[in-house]
Amino acid sequence: MLLTSEPLGDTPPRPPAGVTLHPIGEQDLADVGRAYWRTYLGTPEEMTLTKATHDVLAAWNGEYGRWLTPGSFLARVNDELSGAILTVDDPPWPDVPRGPFIIDLFVLPDMRRRGIGRALVQAVQYALRTSIGLRVDDSAAEAHMLYISLGFSPAT
Repeated sequence: MLLTSEPLGDTPPRPPAGVTLHPIGEQDLADVGRAYWRTYLGTPEEMTLTKATHDVLAAWNGEYGRWLTPGSFLARVNDELSGAILTVDDPPWPDVPRGPFIIDLFVLPDMRRRGIGRALVQAVQYALRTSIGLRVDDSAAEAHMLYISLGFSPAT
């Protein structure tokens, strides 16, 4: 399901205590790839470390639209990478809205339910201050509820 949100207000969001957010730089890509891989271990979406790292590098290199540094963050808890959000501009898929588009949000399983995913989405909403699109799997009820609570609604 495609969802879009309108810009967040003027007050910068505050991540949960102990969580720091940083823009993703080239030096972070291998760590982000490993975290992406670890996120899906033991799930139907499980992939190899090589595939996970390739997907992150493909996003960085513009295969899914122009990488948006101001909309792509990683989260750390005690200096350990705990999650990331990857955002591009104008993805190449014909069924998605033009403009900024979140292509992935992931939080390591042992770090979930701590507000990290919420903080990452809010950081993008605040940084970009424009309408943002994303796609959520219809079977991902928790993710869908998170996005709705952050002002996303079905794209028209």
